[in-house]
Amino acid sequence: MSDSEADRKGAAAKHALELMKQIITLASGVLALSATFISHVPTENWLVRVLIAVAWLSLTLAVFFSLQTISSIVRGSLDPDFDWSEGYGRRAAALGKYFFVAGLAAFAIFAFLTVVLGGTPRRPANESSNKALAPVGYAAGEAQDRWPASRAPKL
Repeated sequence: MSDSEADRKGAAAKHALELMKQIITLASGVLALSATFISHVPTENWLVRVLIAVAWLSLTLAVFFSLQTISSIVRGSLDPDFDWSEGYGRRAAALGKYFFVAGLAAFAIFAFLTVVLGGTPRRPANESSNKALAPVGYAAGEAQDRWPASRAPKL
């Protein structure tokens, strides 16, 4: 292998490594944030539940295959006879990329359907009182189409 070809493969490995790290970071972020706020999203519709499950599975697989690609790149840098860009390393990189795009697409459709079908988000189960939902100056259940006596404008 010539020096220019080796330099080219080294640059390709560097770029692939950066791409895989970005996929891992972004997929993990979407997984963490969506899992954190799932209790605020109405999931009564079966299609919405299926879409979030597909998104989570795809993003998890994207992280897995991206890690496998990084492992292949590291092995290729340690073993001069191993070329990460052929065989399993190349397939893992492609799968990581495709699962990431599929996961983002499923999550985007999930978010769109949640807004269209869900209306207003439901309250988390730990909020048992509607006092938290009353605007400042109103008691829970008080009619909110008029001023409370304590806040009535003085004319």
